[in-house]
Amino acid sequence: MVDVPKYRDLLEAIKRAYRDMDNGRYRIKDLALVTVMVYTGCRLGEALALTKEDIDTKERVVRIKQSKKRGEFYRVVPIPSGLFWEIMDRYLWRVEGKLFDISERQARNIVYKFTLRYLRKKLRPHAIRHSYALAVLEATKNIEVVRRLLGHSNYNTIKYYLDYTQKDLEEELSSIFS
Repeated sequence: MVDVPKYRDLLEAIKRAYRDMDNGRYRIKDLALVTVMVYTGCRLGEALALTKEDIDTKERVVRIKQSKKRGEFYRVVPIPSGLFWEIMDRYLWRVEGKLFDISERQARNIVYKFTLRYLRKKLRPHAIRHSYALAVLEATKNIEVVRRLLGHSNYNTIKYYLDYTQKDLEEELSSIFS
C-alpha cells in the first residue's frame, strides 16, 4: 500500500499539530477531525456523521454509525489514548449536535492539508483507515479484532490487509531459522 502512512507517523503528526494548535498555528476543528479518524479508523463519512453524544468521555469510547449498513447499526471503538481525550475535551465544549458540520469536500481538504503539512505528502482520507487497520492487525495478530473495529461484516475485506503484514512473516521465519 504505497500511500498508507506508518501509524506511528500519524500519531507523531497529531502531536505536532496539537503543539501548533496551542501556538495558534492550527485549528482545533481540523485537528479534532483528523484525530477522530486516526484513533478510530472510521471512514470520512462516518466521522462526519458523528454527534457530540457519540463521544463518551466517561467510558472513553466512540460510537460510530455504520455507514455501509442499512438501519441503525453502531460499532463501539475504545480509545485508550490520553491525547485523544485531551483534544476531544478541548473541542467538545464548542459544538452542539454534529461534531463536524462541514461538507465531505471540506473534510477531504482538511485531511489533505494535514497530511501535506505534517507528513509531507497528500494522502487520501481512506489511507488513514488502512494505516489504523494495519497497526491493529500487527499489534494483535487478530483479524476478528480488526473486523469488529472497522465494522466489516465479513473477513474477505480484512484478508486484504494480511498481504501487507509481510514484516511479520519475515520476523517469524528469521526466528525459526536463526
